[in-house]
Amino acid sequence: MTTRYIFSFTEPIRPDDLLALFEQTSWANNRSPLDIQLMLDRSHFTLGVWDEDHLIGFARVITDDRYRALIDDVVVDSAYRKQGIASQMLDKMLKRLQHIEAIVLECGPELESFYSRFGFERNDSSSLKLKNDR
Repeated sequence: MTTRYIFSFTEPIRPDDLLALFEQTSWANNRSPLDIQLMLDRSHFTLGVWDEDHLIGFARVITDDRYRALIDDVVVDSAYRKQGIASQMLDKMLKRLQHIEAIVLECGPELESFYSRFGFERNDSSSLKLKNDR
């Protein structure tokens, strides 16, 4: 039986559910539920992934919706990694952002090869930029 996950740009994300994902990271493990709620409220859009009612993936975008967009906080629950969930998330986000002139994200060197599969390349010492010829 194939597992079907639910990907949604509109389903509300509870800060406590997102906190459980962030606690699995080294870069966001000290965020509070209040700060997470502020972040959710101020992000242009978010993408959540659920296994039934369990949040297993998350990413968000900050953008002016025309010229610049920052993809941020991409995370998949450690128990669900290596199943292509992050790839599906990036694919859905990039389709939603296809009208944007420049899309950037920040990641550690260990993730550059993952993002390069989607057309991102090193822009400077801390971010990757999507190539314009996509």
